[in-house]
Amino acid sequence: MELLIRSPHVVGDYGCVQSPNPAFLPQAPLYATLLAERANGYHRLGRHEDSLRDCSRAIYAKDDCRKAWLTKRLALHALGRHEEAVQEMSKLMQGWGQNDATVRHAYQQADFELRKSKRCDYYALMQCKRVASEREIKAAYRSRALDLHPDKQAGKSAAEQAKAEADFKLLGEALEILTDPMKRQLYDEGYDKAAIDERVAAAHRAARSNDNRSGGHHHH
Repeated sequence: MELLIRSPHVVGDYGCVQSPNPAFLPQAPLYATLLAERANGYHRLGRHEDSLRDCSRAIYAKDDCRKAWLTKRLALHALGRHEEAVQEMSKLMQGWGQNDATVRHAYQQADFELRKSKRCDYYALMQCKRVASEREIKAAYRSRALDLHPDKQAGKSAAEQAKAEADFKLLGEALEILTDPMKRQLYDEGYDKAAIDERVAAAHRAARSNDNRSGGHHHH
């Protein structure tokens, strides 16, 4: 592939094809592969818009060019376009990608990144550092609870009062997550509250199942 990328037939910033060679026609598989490789390179260089442009051209040339689709997802995430990344992966899951394990994983990752982008930043809410100890988090909670208490919102605008009320309710959720080692680890890994609750419940079910198996042996 390195030799192909260096080919003099592919020149210019966007790799204009200047050869009658059928391998380089706009709808040829090799053309798609070259564009997908370069799109990945652009992504690694932080040139995400250029990466998306090459991904689109590669997909036009070869609709099932997996590398182009996967790179497109990464570039969209890098640009903060998480919902679009999920939509693109959803298209694949409804077509040829539904039986592809790599595509399924990419779809799950896209959904994960979208949920992560929408979750509450508990550390910012608490106004504490991500490395704060449990003691520091509890102290921050008490301080923020006083600041956001409804009694302290008199005289503020309706919008400010509504924001303080919403944040006040989230404080309890933040305290619950950040003072529980397992939940905090999951949060730090990027999971939102719903996903954290699902994993904690699954862990508890697994523990109970193991207890039942170990305690279910009877001696005759």
